[in-house]
Amino acid sequence: MFLGEMTCLAVYFLKLALYGNPNKKIDEGVPLSPGGKAAQESKLKTSINPVLLAIPASCDFCGSTLMFVALTQCAASVYQMMRGIIVFITAGMSIAFLGGKQYAHHWISLSMIVLGVAIVGIVSVEDSKKSADGQATTTITGVLLLLLA
Repeated sequence: MFLGEMTCLAVYFLKLALYGNPNKKIDEGVPLSPGGKAAQESKLKTSINPVLLAIPASCDFCGSTLMFVALTQCAASVYQMMRGIIVFITAGMSIAFLGGKQYAHHWISLSMIVLGVAIVGIVSVEDSKKSADGQATTTITGVLLLLLA
């Protein structure tokens, strides 16, 4: 994945070297994407402070790190099933930040996802408590880290 991202960065720098700064006006002859042209024609802001990208990037970094630490603490099957809660979190953020509307069938499916994740988490913790080798605290920690991530 990192190699693919670095390849995209190389292509970006090649395009920058060939065509110059992509944030120049349309009148200067720099080819823009159709979305870039439409944004400039309707006088939308097309350049942002790159430091603002550090906020979501750091959240993604922290979430990914917590998830990988949680993977070391619980079984891979539990890890995969518990990751399904991201659908519920995404729907909640869609409502909170984008003003999205969830219909009845969405709520039914979200409640089924939450129920399924809860069952997997509870069964995993209960099963680990039955073993006497101290695995219970590790599994509980893994499940909590997954929910936090």
